[in-house]
Amino acid sequence: MYRFLRNEINSTYIQFIPCVEPKNFHTVAPQHWQIDSMPMLGSTAAKPGHADSVVTDWSVDPDDWGYFLSRTFDEWYRKDVGRVLVNLFETAVVQTMGRPAQTCVTAEFCGKALAIEHDGEVYSCDHYVYPSYSLGNIHKTHLGEMAFSARQQSFGYAKRDSLPAYCAQCKHLKLCWGECPKNRFVRSPAGEPGLNYLCSGIRRFYDHAGPAIRQLAKQSAA
Repeated sequence: MYRFLRNEINSTYIQFIPCVEPKNFHTVAPQHWQIDSMPMLGSTAAKPGHADSVVTDWSVDPDDWGYFLSRTFDEWYRKDVGRVLVNLFETAVVQTMGRPAQTCVTAEFCGKALAIEHDGEVYSCDHYVYPSYSLGNIHKTHLGEMAFSARQQSFGYAKRDSLPAYCAQCKHLKLCWGECPKNRFVRSPAGEPGLNYLCSGIRRFYDHAGPAIRQLAKQSAA
């Protein structure tokens, strides 16, 4: 996939977004899941393609996501650093240098990417276009008022403040920050709810790419 985008399309900016959809996404808004329905990390219910899975069959497998990122990173690191910008790789280098994340999913806080629907209704994020996350309507309320409202600020800070202990103790915390909150519907090995569905794959990627990322950060700082 990466080679096709690079060689055939000549893309120099690539963004990979993992497809993750709970089976009940039509009716249940993110972070409104029943705690007792959250599967354990690594269980069949936390992987696509199983009868008891909580995600759709077209969702990416967490471990496959980590494998994909790792293999793609290796190709990028060997041939394309400074020539092709892959946002997840670039922001990992920047964050390792102690600078702010370049993507919302890897940032400590979120809430800066509001979504506006055709009817003027404004929502906290484009992944949260559900009634429970409506901030108002631009026909009645100024967009700036909604963007800087206490409710939206709480939404943004919750990305960090709702992290389970499993994340807080992780060595990759400041590169990941629990990824996107919309994907936090599994339990940690200790049974704590609110862990990201992609956790095992994200850890695999950072474990694999960490030495190269730190080397790139050191070179960039110099």
